[in-house]
Amino acid sequence: SSLYRRTLPPPSIEFASPEGKKIFTEALQNGTMNGFFKLISYYQTQSDPAFCGLATLSVVLNALAIDPGRKWKGPWRW
Repeated sequence: SSLYRRTLPPPSIEFASPEGKKIFTEALQNGTMNGFFKLISYYQTQSDPAFCGLATLSVVLNALAIDPGRKWKGPWRW
């Protein structure tokens, strides 16, 4: 069994579904999406199922502009 394109269990809502788009639009209109744009700017997928914590940490640290003071893998800081 694969995790690829697995159906989301309730109450999860697919982001690109009509309901997901409706929720996103409402949140954008209500002004509650400020954090989303900072996070999505640094979004990266995990390279291995066991690396979910590392991928999340790098997104958050980059979004918070916490500079480690050195480069890692080219221009990327985290």
